[in-house]
Amino acid sequence: MTIIDSIILGILQGLTEFLPVSSSGHLVFVEKLLGHKDVPLLYDILLHVASLLAVFIFFRNKLLNLTKECLTFKYNKSHKYVMMILLSTIVTTAMLVVTKPVMKSIKEEPVYLTVAFAFTAILLLIAQSFFKKAIPDKEISWKDAFVIGFFQGIAVLPGVSRSGSTITGALFRKIPAADAVEFSFMLAIPAILGALLLELVKGGFAFIDPVPSIVGFIASFVASLAALKLLVFMMKKTVLYPFAIYLFILSALVPFVI
Repeated sequence: MTIIDSIILGILQGLTEFLPVSSSGHLVFVEKLLGHKDVPLLYDILLHVASLLAVFIFFRNKLLNLTKECLTFKYNKSHKYVMMILLSTIVTTAMLVVTKPVMKSIKEEPVYLTVAFAFTAILLLIAQSFFKKAIPDKEISWKDAFVIGFFQGIAVLPGVSRSGSTITGALFRKIPAADAVEFSFMLAIPAILGALLLELVKGGFAFIDPVPSIVGFIASFVASLAALKLLVFMMKKTVLYPFAIYLFILSALVPFVI
């Protein structure tokens, strides 16, 4: 793998992991576009670690407060918040039983991305319509966590955005935009860690050149931070439709590439 390839893949991973456009769908699309280039497993793991590090840094204050308050013996809002994340994660994990067989068929027929990208675009347009229906200072309930976890379970399918789905689910439950995006990325931590664990279990690690790997890691980390800042900015402006327009265009291009 060349340094240029590494930079391109790093930026792609960083941007699409957090922007509501589907990282898995983009990876399938780009692999087809570049002629089925195989990405070494260890390199793929490094890119995910870079994205995870970006989440830790971007939400460091929230994570520190959660850790500090959860270490107290008295039950408080932080304990409940962590349990909501756990519930959403359990719901998503349970849905893997249903979505896993579908994922295999999708990989065999990548043209499915046309529908998946369009589906994500529609989700974002739905989310756009719910911005003004949020209930100020609403706390995330068990029912909210279940619904958001269900939406995240749908996003296991390539081409369906995890962040887009979870944010849509949160807005649908009338959770304020700032809290919706924050919960989405708190939920990203176990999701990314789970994906890393699955990749580690697969094994089959091959030697990778350290220089392109380091460059790719840095590119993914910087792109991830930029993506997080951009999405938070867009959520504050209550604007998601540009991502939907982009996905509709991408959906139309898929048949010509795959």
